[in-house]
Amino acid sequence: MSPLLAIAGISLSLYFVFTNPSSGFQGYFDKPSMILLGIMPPSIMLLSHSLKDFYVGFVTLFKALFTTSRKETEVINVLTRSSQMVRSEGIGSLVKVRNQVGYDLLRDGLSLIVNDFTQEEIRHNLQNKINSKQMRMSLASNLFENMSKVSPGVGMIGTILGLIAMMINLKDPSQIGGGMALAMITTLYGLLLGTVVYAPCSEKISLEAEKSLEIDLMVLEGVTSLKAKKSSVHMKDIMSTYSNRNQPQGQKKARSR
Repeated sequence: MSPLLAIAGISLSLYFVFTNPSSGFQGYFDKPSMILLGIMPPSIMLLSHSLKDFYVGFVTLFKALFTTSRKETEVINVLTRSSQMVRSEGIGSLVKVRNQVGYDLLRDGLSLIVNDFTQEEIRHNLQNKINSKQMRMSLASNLFENMSKVSPGVGMIGTILGLIAMMINLKDPSQIGGGMALAMITTLYGLLLGTVVYAPCSEKISLEAEKSLEIDLMVLEGVTSLKAKKSSVHMKDIMSTYSNRNQPQGQKKARSR
């Protein structure tokens, strides 16, 4: 299904360019160029990616851009409080805490403890979830990175098509404008789309993946420590270790003085 959609998208964008060589040039707006750059790069990616990959990619990007919840603070507070409760009230006290947790991995970890999984089983289960999450984010980052590389090339294709349209219509000056617009503007669109849109999206997801990994590893260590009924002092030491990793370098130096 994906290759068929890819071929259809590529064919549609090229057909629109071929059949609209003289649509005119109004400032920096050129419809054939926008159609070419809007459809063709994602269509090319569909030759190697599925529609599900695109869905995961855009959902991941949306979360990275607009999710502003304080995940790290929540994880630290819940794990520290849970450590004290387990030591004083037992494992059963985690049931009421689990139902109030918003962070998925932490909630899953507390559920595994409540259901009496062994420490090794908990670590294996959570590590698999972390690996799966990192793979999804890596796939999304690579998708946008590849589109950032493809877009300038598609712009060059449009430039060549525009030059060809100009050569065909040399005898009719009134028809040269459309080809010239396509030749000049598609390179600009391709460079802007790749450099200003797709590349930053890829970088944003990569940075979010790094932050997410640090928090998830903190959850992994915290949950296994809860299962082992470590002291709250031990839990605070784990939390401070991972918190220091996530702090900017300037804050670390200031705190160490």
